[in-house]
Amino acid sequence: MPKRVKFGHHYYYIVLPDELKDNKFRGKNVVLEGIIEDKPTIEFLPMELPSYRTTFRINGLKIEFSGTPYIGIGEQVKVYGRFVGDGIIARAIETEKALYVSEE
Repeated sequence: MPKRVKFGHHYYYIVLPDELKDNKFRGKNVVLEGIIEDKPTIEFLPMELPSYRTTFRINGLKIEFSGTPYIGIGEQVKVYGRFVGDGIIARAIETEKALYVSEE
């Protein structure tokens, strides 16, 4: 198994994008580092609890984050979250200048 790091109250497996293709990390907490491939899309969700969802791609994997991080195309980021098969539901996004964390 790959190395793990502790972030907040959880441990995350340090993975490469190729390691996620066989789905053996499905449902596990992972940390992935990469460059944002496309413009992040920020959606306002005005349902019962107004919130925002930001989506973008790293190495073809869809990343979803609950919030509005100040990130852009071509930026190097580190994503902490749960791997769900076709992407990652991010709990935190770390950039060179900031750390964005969503509630658990």
